[in-house]
Amino acid sequence: MKIKNVLAFSVAVVLFFSMSVYAKKAPEVQTINRNPILNKYQTDKKVQEVICITPVENTNAILKMYIKDKTQDSGWDLILATDAFIGKRGLGKEKEGDLKTPIGEFNPTFAFGKKMNPGTTLKYIDITNDMYACDEDCKYYNQIIDARKAKHECKGEHLMDYIPQYNYALCIDFNPKNVFPNGSNIFIHVKGNKDYTAGCIAVDEESMMKILQNTTKKTKIVIYEYEHQFGD
Repeated sequence: MKIKNVLAFSVAVVLFFSMSVYAKKAPEVQTINRNPILNKYQTDKKVQEVICITPVENTNAILKMYIKDKTQDSGWDLILATDAFIGKRGLGKEKEGDLKTPIGEFNPTFAFGKKMNPGTTLKYIDITNDMYACDEDCKYYNQIIDARKAKHECKGEHLMDYIPQYNYALCIDFNPKNVFPNGSNIFIHVKGNKDYTAGCIAVDEESMMKILQNTTKKTKIVIYEYEHQFGD
């Protein structure tokens, strides 16, 4: 009886400490990822990558890119964190020409650039001297067009005039119905010689290449005004 009692006591002690350790670790596992955006998409099979953009001060912002990774306790792998520029007048785009970057959650549509495809699986357009980002009140509004093929004398951005900005660029689905004048041609692109944009998001060229190489149809692009909306 004594041996049985000792064994029973030993088992009880082991179970007690095991449960204690689990109880202490459980809250940490549940809260290890404090980023509500990542939590939101954790179990969404349609989202594999998330790009988070938030302002820091004036037109300075930070861009972070995450990829789902089951080997990480948080469920995500931070593959890029870099400084970025946003619109000259900050966030909250409302209309064409307001120099603001839109707020919200978006999807990538395609990529383009003067330089050759750096390795994205998205549709990639090699820009030519006839290409424009149309911002006029017409059927081509909020679209990149070949003006020669469209037979349209476009007064929008002549893409080749914006180098290095359009060495590489990623287009997002802002104003998907192309309604004038709700805003047009919002891209993540390479930085130019100014510390702001006309409404896009700009990063250094190396970061832009990495973004394109890791962006897929399952990428979500999230732009919010305050850091706490992303958590740590």
